Amino acid sequence: MKTSPLPLPRHVAIIMDGNGRWAKARNLPRIDGHAEGAKSVRHAVETASRIGIEYLTLYAFSANNWARPSAEVEGLMSLMVDFARTECAELRQNGIRVKVIGQTERLPQYTKDAVNELVSATVAGEHMTLTLALSYGARQDVLDALGILAARVKDGSLDPSAIDETQLRAAMTTHFLPDVDLLIRTGGESRISDFLLLEAAYAELLFLPTMWPEFKPETLYAAIDHYRGIERRYGLTSEQIQSADSRTVPSLVRAALG
Repeated sequence: MKTSPLPLPRHVAIIMDGNGRWAKARNLPRIDGHAEGAKSVRHAVETASRIGIEYLTLYAFSANNWARPSAEVEGLMSLMVDFARTECAELRQNGIRVKVIGQTERLPQYTKDAVNELVSATVAGEHMTLTLALSYGARQDVLDALGILAARVKDGSLDPSAIDETQLRAAMTTHFLPDVDLLIRTGGESRISDFLLLEAAYAELLFLPTMWPEFKPETLYAAIDHYRGIERRYGLTSEQIQSADSRTVPSLVRAALG
């Protein structure tokens, strides 16, 4: 018996890959590919909001990206400032709250100021949360969180026996995010590159050959349709999933995990 389509994913995360290769194929500077990719960011945000996605997280700049040529890094920092300033009014109008994860203290001051202003200006948004991963690496985020917990143990405010996944995740920069339901990577690569490793433990992974500057609204629509057509079992059996209301699946998983 065919199961009914899944609900919409609550949290969609995207690794926006392929800007440089898109530009190289057209004999353009890499920064031109990033500039073109900024248009795809708008497509993704507008489309996710229109569909009804609650959380959209974009891998905008990884911790490893600091090793790229300085001119490219400076160009990316400037593009982030442009995004923060040009998109602020529309994001506010559409009820989209912007959050940031990662080691933002490493950002240049002018980028940090623009991003902080965007976060502050959109704080009242309730329709969708747009999270920008800036200078972000999942393993470092876990290590930083462990450092916070270790300091609490040292000062006596935390009992080591009380440390569990809930405590760990509460100390991470991603603490406000629910688990990822659908993780998309463009650019034809099949890896997740240190992105939301803990949060995407049960995510559906979708690797697309599409370069990020070619990402259009219909690309996201197709990805959502793909997600809704797949049975997600979370370690359970098909029979358990099919006999349970979608709202009860999380409780079944928690029971299975003890």
